[in-house]
Amino acid sequence: MKTKILVLSFFSFLALNITIFPQGEAAVPFLLINPSPSLSAMGSTGTALPTDDPFGFLWNPAQLGHTSQTNNLSFIFYPSEIEWLGFDRIELNSLAFNAGYNFKDLIGVPLSLGFGYSKVKLNFGEFIITGPNDPVPLETYEAEDYYNAYSFGLCFDFGAQLSIGYTIKNITSIIGGFSPYEELAALEAKSTVNDIGILLNIPVLKLINDKMLADINEKVSAYPRFDFSLGYSKSNKGDYFYYIDKNQADPLPRMARLGYGISTGFDLAVNDFRFNAFNLSFTVEADDILISRGFNNSGQWKYEDDFDFWENVILIKGSDNVVSHAGTRLDFAETFSYSFGHFSGRGFDERKTNGFELKAKGLLKLIAMWTENSITNFVKDHLDIRYYNTNYFAGLDFETKMTGVAIYIHNLSELF
Repeated sequence: MKTKILVLSFFSFLALNITIFPQGEAAVPFLLINPSPSLSAMGSTGTALPTDDPFGFLWNPAQLGHTSQTNNLSFIFYPSEIEWLGFDRIELNSLAFNAGYNFKDLIGVPLSLGFGYSKVKLNFGEFIITGPNDPVPLETYEAEDYYNAYSFGLCFDFGAQLSIGYTIKNITSIIGGFSPYEELAALEAKSTVNDIGILLNIPVLKLINDKMLADINEKVSAYPRFDFSLGYSKSNKGDYFYYIDKNQADPLPRMARLGYGISTGFDLAVNDFRFNAFNLSFTVEADDILISRGFNNSGQWKYEDDFDFWENVILIKGSDNVVSHAGTRLDFAETFSYSFGHFSGRGFDERKTNGFELKAKGLLKLIAMWTENSITNFVKDHLDIRYYNTNYFAGLDFETKMTGVAIYIHNLSELF
């Protein structure tokens, strides 16, 4: 029957999608898509290097605690369709919103709190249902996977910044339509999973001397910066996932991520005008899908850790069970950034990523310096707009072009 062929073809596509990532026996592998253009450009990282990207909490919910120190509101969306892995009928739709506040000046405690929301949806396109012996369409439906994520993070600044976070994701997967025929009953499944994360950022030079600077001349000074960070997260903690028969349930793609980040650069100060002139960030992380088959080919599955810290993180070598990622970003004058990275392991040879960002912050600061009025000073202190353009799986047939636009509102605590 054509309907059966349709359903089987769709399941075959899902299996192909699993192989591409590859997740082995995991259900709903779309949970492992990194929807952030910025973080995807850096080798699909996001666990250990602090980021103010609104999507950042999806890789490590502790990011919300860290970014809430200065970021009050942020929102990101895709300005154009993203054809996932080059398939013109498979569309990735995502958005994210963050809110946060630093309570240090308000209550005298160096504590910041952040909240995040994101919706990530992978739409597989429209499918047509026909009868057993008749090509006339009976009905159409759209197959899609999506989740709504709700998260919060806390950061305590005791010189170094320690952040923790927690996320709840409500997942829905629809891979079937409705029909008067029994075999075409709706195939829809729902589940809820949890993420946890921790992030430690150590501002090394600031701890040594928080007034460290180098005078270039009488008017210009340079303020160096060197930070080191560590991050760990565990995502998609849940039991199993099934559409029809609970006895045929598949495990969820529980993922552990572990890594470190380094960020260094300097600010320039010209009289009272200060800006970040250059920054270099580098991060390495490894991720492990914790699913493992049982012994004696029993078909049972369990969750277990396969990390080799030296091999997977220090040497950046992937393995049969672990993917190792590395990413680099160069920031210039709060106006332009270029990122690149790679990842390998768990069936991948080395795959590359790259992308750039355009930022309004540097231009707003320059305008404020020229105009010297209260309005432009307020705007440059509290607003930023960014455009992202990323090549994921760069140079391959299934290269994915990702673009994003984000709006940031910063440092509102200074107003109170």
